[in-house]
Amino acid sequence: MNNSTFTPQEEPTPQRRSHATRLLIPSLLLLAITLFLLFSGNQKLQASKQAATTPSPKTLSSLETLLYTQLPELLAKQKKSDWVLDTIQFSDDKTQAMLWLAEQDHTSGLVTEKEPDVVLALWDAPSEEWRLYLSDSPDFIPLLTSSWFKDSEITSYFVNQDPKPGSTGVVYGGYKLPWRADLTKRLTWSVGHNSCNPTYYCTFAFDFADGTMFEILAAKGGYVYHWRDTCANGNPNCTNSITLEDRSTSPWTYQIYMHIAQNSIPFALKTKGVYVTQGRKIANADDTGYSTGHHLHFMVVEKATLDACVNYCFGKAVDITFRDVGINWDAGTQGGRPRLASEAAWYGGTGRTYYASANTYNTGVYIIRFPRVWR
Repeated sequence: MNNSTFTPQEEPTPQRRSHATRLLIPSLLLLAITLFLLFSGNQKLQASKQAATTPSPKTLSSLETLLYTQLPELLAKQKKSDWVLDTIQFSDDKTQAMLWLAEQDHTSGLVTEKEPDVVLALWDAPSEEWRLYLSDSPDFIPLLTSSWFKDSEITSYFVNQDPKPGSTGVVYGGYKLPWRADLTKRLTWSVGHNSCNPTYYCTFAFDFADGTMFEILAAKGGYVYHWRDTCANGNPNCTNSITLEDRSTSPWTYQIYMHIAQNSIPFALKTKGVYVTQGRKIANADDTGYSTGHHLHFMVVEKATLDACVNYCFGKAVDITFRDVGINWDAGTQGGRPRLASEAAWYGGTGRTYYASANTYNTGVYIIRFPRVWR
């Protein structure tokens, strides 16, 4: 990157619709929704409270075949019956589709705000069936890079992360949870992250949410390295983010804050090299890019794995600890690691869902006091 601020413009695209309602799989779908999808291109699905009768197999269109039969069968086979269809993106001729799947909370019935799982669907005319490929399929990336979606920003989450070997293995500390002190947020993902390619790049990444576009504070001090907040809120094809360069570590590390809201970065921080103190507001959480709801994706990467920061920065997340987290404690850094109970069950350690911050809000305004001179 050069010294100029990098703020690419987003592509014009329909904004996501409300996350209040979702299309349950394999719930019955309204024929009106199906017809709407056939002619709408890239649109968000909304569930309807009114049920409709599933068409007979002989009358199913290609899209109905996908939604009524093949996708439910795939989810059942993968034992993902609690997943919902969040977004469908179509090629112009409706023969290719990207399906975003979101996890649904068993207790509340609400969609969990984090990155989705993805299915690539390719229509095979001779067999009159869709070929479905999960993101962890060995054929997924080769097919994605030759598909209609190959030039989209969504594809860059999988194929343009320029993975580099290794990291130092250092555990970095001194961070505080990136929101105001005494407020509580939900952890929706940590070591279970599987939305990256390679998957292990996100082992030490964190997703936080509370259902709102909450204020994001700097988890630790650093210099503005890269930013973009021009994407419209809820735009699934455009990711807003801000990255801070931490020169106090060896090697230098980079704090990456993703999915932030449009025009939410303070004007004073929209210059590369500006220093940001711990606790200063840097943005608001939103739903831009590869996301199923308002949340913050936070990770720290070392300079050796940092990519070229095209649209957003990325790299291999390193192990970090937060001074205001008391579980999964690291004595060396005097901090803990957020983790869900479901993740701790297989990864190890302790888990819980809710975390309260001790990150003191910093306005960024400094008052210099001079010693009084007595006469």
